[in-house]
Formats: sequence, structure tokens, C-alpha cells
Amino acid sequence: MLHTVQLLIRLKVLKMKTALLMMLITLNGPMLLTGCSLIDIRPRTDINSSPVSKQKVFFAHYDNVWRSAHASLKYPIAQENQDTGIIETEYIKGVDGWLPPTTTKPPSSGVRYKLLLTFAKGTTEGRESTRVTIEKKMEILKNFFSMPEPIESNGLEESVLFYRIERELIIIDALKKAH
Repeated sequence: MLHTVQLLIRLKVLKMKTALLMMLITLNGPMLLTGCSLIDIRPRTDINSSPVSKQKVFFAHYDNVWRSAHASLKYPIAQENQDTGIIETEYIKGVDGWLPPTTTKPPSSGVRYKLLLTFAKGTTEGRESTRVTIEKKMEILKNFFSMPEPIESNGLEESVLFYRIERELIIIDALKKAH
């Protein structure tokens, strides 16, 4: 008899838990369904779709901008000429180069790129200025026999290089003022 009473109590408790769970699902179901749709876990695509400027004008002496660009580049240089204002890196493998922080897996082993920096002296609004253009020539080698296919850059590495050059120029100005 005691065993039957225990079974009946457990059954009643189970029915109460089931009823409570059904009530929570009924009341909170629409909120749970819309709550998940409010959070988008996909990576942002507006970063890649926004046009990134590949040119920037620095209000600094040409020699200082040239030195800052050299300090900012961490790649082997294939060709450079300060008189014509060109710095070109060697080809860099995609896995050895700069990777965006949002990258979860390394790029294909066939991806390679080189950077071409072009400098131009000038004056803007009566101030000495230097225009820097950064072109990232990316390509992928599908196999050994095919020609490389060009790939469009997302512009992030170019933006990082502009930022580094600007920071180096700020350091040069600070050191000048300190002496």
C-alpha cells in the first residue's frame, strides 16, 4: 500500500512539472523564438563591402613619410626607389602575411600577394604633404599549370598600414619636440 501511495505522489509531481513546463513554453515560446532572431551570429559583411581608400595624404615631409613606411612594413622588399617614390615587397604567402582578426581559418596555400606603395610629394592648402597609395595585388594559384587568378583585397591591411605610418609620424614629431 505504501508503495502505491509513493507512485501516486510521484505521478502527481510529474504531472505538475509537465504542466508547469508547458505553461512556461506557452508563455515564453514567442519570446524565445524572436529572441534568437535578434542576435545575428554571422560575421559582418558591411566591413568588406564598404569602399576602403587606398590613398592617404599625410601632412609631413616626404623623407619622414618614407621612413615611417619602412618602419611599418614587416615584409622583405623586392624593389625600392626613393627618388621615384616606389616600394614593392616580394610575394608573400597568404599564410605568412597579415590575417584579419575575424579570420577563423588560414587562407588557401595558393594565395599570395605583394604590396606596392607609391609616394608623391606635394602641397595641400599651403602645407607640405605626401600622398601615399597602397595597392595590394592578391592572386591565387589554383594548381601548378594554371595562370594565377587575381583576387580583390578587402582593404583591411592597407588601412592598418596607413594607421601604422600615421603613428610613426606622430612619434617622429614627438621626438622632434622633445629635443
